[in-house]
Amino acid sequence: MRAWASGLWGLAALLAAFLLLTKPVHIDDTVVLHVAAQVLKNPLRPFDGEFFWLAEPRSLFETTTNPPLVSYWLAPAIALGGYREWWLHLWLMPFAGLLGWGVYRLAWRWLGESYAGWAAAWVLLSPAVLPGMNLMRDVPALGLFVAGLACWVEGIHRAHRGWLFWGALLGGLAGLAKYTALSWVGVALAYAVFQGAWRQVWWLAVALVPITLWSGHNFWVYGEPHLLYLWQERRGSAPWEAKWLPAVVGLGASTLIGLAVLWSRRLPLWQTGLLVLGVVGLAYWHRAFYASEPFHWQAMVWLALGATQLGLALLSPAPSQGSDATGWFLRLWLGIGLAGAVWGVPFQAMRHLLFALVPMVLLLMRGAPPGRLHRTILGVQAVLSLLILWGDYQYAQVYRDFAARARAMWGHERVWYAGSWGWMFYAERAGFRKILPSGEGLEPGDLILVPELAYKGRLPADFETSAHYAGTLVSYYPLGAAVYTMNAEVGGYYYALVRGRAPFAFGYGLPLEVFRVYRWVPPE
Repeated sequence: MRAWASGLWGLAALLAAFLLLTKPVHIDDTVVLHVAAQVLKNPLRPFDGEFFWLAEPRSLFETTTNPPLVSYWLAPAIALGGYREWWLHLWLMPFAGLLGWGVYRLAWRWLGESYAGWAAAWVLLSPAVLPGMNLMRDVPALGLFVAGLACWVEGIHRAHRGWLFWGALLGGLAGLAKYTALSWVGVALAYAVFQGAWRQVWWLAVALVPITLWSGHNFWVYGEPHLLYLWQERRGSAPWEAKWLPAVVGLGASTLIGLAVLWSRRLPLWQTGLLVLGVVGLAYWHRAFYASEPFHWQAMVWLALGATQLGLALLSPAPSQGSDATGWFLRLWLGIGLAGAVWGVPFQAMRHLLFALVPMVLLLMRGAPPGRLHRTILGVQAVLSLLILWGDYQYAQVYRDFAARARAMWGHERVWYAGSWGWMFYAERAGFRKILPSGEGLEPGDLILVPELAYKGRLPADFETSAHYAGTLVSYYPLGAAVYTMNAEVGGYYYALVRGRAPFAFGYGLPLEVFRVYRWVPPE
């Protein structure tokens, strides 16, 4: 690699490290940190108390939708260093290391040593991974999942009990970071079956120990297992089409490796025809399903790439000699990951697709040997991921900055706020109180801060008649043009792929957030 290219990669790495370590608390990070604070109060009762997250205050047990492993991991960090963003992000970096190591080992085993580093880079520099390294559970769960599978695969091929034990333990812990990661057991079982390693299957009992102990704890403390409660309630789950179609869009935006495959691999005519039919069919289905929603052309671009990459992954070439057990296993793993992203979550998001990303990348790499083309397209993907990370950083920073600004301006007054996400974290730390749907506690003269884009839940029924408009504060990207990650107008919605939107969208001149300030003056 030329010196100037190495320098560019080094600068990009420094920029990414700075943005990742200093990124403000964002989206569901607030829930993770709230559970961590409860762990510090009583380690045996992590879901005690009420939490006002969405429409109204509910018990934390009912509010959170994931197990607390990441919160337990962060609790000592908070006890030692407080809520400094760089400290909390640094504390989670080992999970990114596990992810990189796991992908490297799997690629080395299945594709060859020359592919291993490339595979790790394609995954770590994915627009679904790099910008999503917040304080949420998704990347830690993926790191445990992939590292556990890498150990499991080594244990099967070496017939080594140590590798099998650590693989099963890491895989089981993945299910305590995120419930959908419990699919690790099915993926690991499938690999053992494909390899005819029946005697090693019993080691999967180790993977079931963490979730069994956690569920037993729930039954003892809360009266029922948390996972069972979530399964029975299934609140607000969208139709499966509303998760499948965005899943294709999200996978298209998760990696550009399919472009390298298209360029370097000559496809038979029948495969080309199937890909074209698949892209056209999914595009028609997408437009028909979202006919009542605004048309977002950027979402259609990623839909086309997602359909193409899924097709290329399923049609990835088999080895010239012997069976293709690895290929069929990777296809099954991809299917399990997609099934979890469609039927295991209430709505679609980039973070929900991570368990399908790794097998798709490994399948696609079989059709595109590493080379200069790989380096070029990987560089483009890295730039795209950095742009998304920078855009999302700016959006997260708006709430931190406005909370500090509002405290400086009105800290001597009684201030209320509406909204959740990272805004809730910073508003609470500024000493503001969250406005209840009933309006309970509001007094004449109180200030109320209402962001336009953050989720707000329900405002009091008499808000329009009692809240007198007092001003507006608007925040824009520093350079005007940007990648928007949570803006319905331009159609970029990284954390909730709903209503036919793309996970991110290029735009110009749109606000990052609009804060409206009201004074509570109820009619006499």
